[in-house]
Amino acid sequence: MDKFFNIRSLIALVVIAAVIGVIFVTARSCSSNRLISASVSASEITLGEYIHFTDSTPGAGSWLWEFGNGDYSDERSGQYQFPDEGRYQIRLRVDGEQEKLFLVRVRLRSSDSRNEYVIRIHAASQAIQGEYVMFAAEGSDQDWKWEFGESGIIDSREKTAIYAYQNHGIYQVRLTTENTQYPIYHTIEVLPKYMETDSLDAITVASNDIRVRLQHIADGRSFNSHYNYILEKYLCGDPDVLVTVNNNKRNDFYSYCQGLRFAGANNTVIETVYVESADPENECLDHIVVLQYEKTAAVTSGPH
Repeated sequence: MDKFFNIRSLIALVVIAAVIGVIFVTARSCSSNRLISASVSASEITLGEYIHFTDSTPGAGSWLWEFGNGDYSDERSGQYQFPDEGRYQIRLRVDGEQEKLFLVRVRLRSSDSRNEYVIRIHAASQAIQGEYVMFAAEGSDQDWKWEFGESGIIDSREKTAIYAYQNHGIYQVRLTTENTQYPIYHTIEVLPKYMETDSLDAITVASNDIRVRLQHIADGRSFNSHYNYILEKYLCGDPDVLVTVNNNKRNDFYSYCQGLRFAGANNTVIETVYVESADPENECLDHIVVLQYEKTAAVTSGPH
């Protein structure tokens, strides 16, 4: 009789443990599927200004705001002042499980506000026929008009534009804004494909290599191996290198790769990658431009 009772008690305990386990797993699953509802007041501030941060995630019980420089806060909301200029990746962890990332750039206060009105063009002086070339404008104007000298029309109205020349030759790039009296010009020589120089070939090799590695990340392959490969070989270990996506979206390299890892989900196609370095003598890249699209979007809108 006692033996039968013990067996019944054991079975009851197993059933109770199983039920508790199901409840725990269900609760944890619901928590992990919860969307974080949080915000940071600005993505770009001047040194000395405060950012305001807040979270309103339903059911949240604990918060950890990490400001990318060793400082942190466990408050649900508050304000923070960065002590130095630079790019900072803020990470919020909710209930020790879910996380959300924010990128904030802290600029020095300009000692001469007149510099804000000077418009400049940053672009390569040489390119290959058919290669995507990035043209970046510097200044605080709002209305940008790029003419790249090949089409005879306004080719772009973005502050940072990308263009591929179909014909070789020497072109005068023309940029005007709402405040410029006369256009700003930049000369670029476009070489035929069969006249690639060693330096241009190295840029092409790097661009293609990075494109393949980013596609592997988007396809769900080993994140660490491909991320660290690009980081160490081309970025000199700097995860804050700027990535411009489709001409108008920007992230630091780490945040971009993390987003590609989770949002790509075998759906993102990395079409073209363009790289540049502000110092030609420096092997470290400081800007990556990515042209990409979503497979599902391409299907609904017709052939890409």
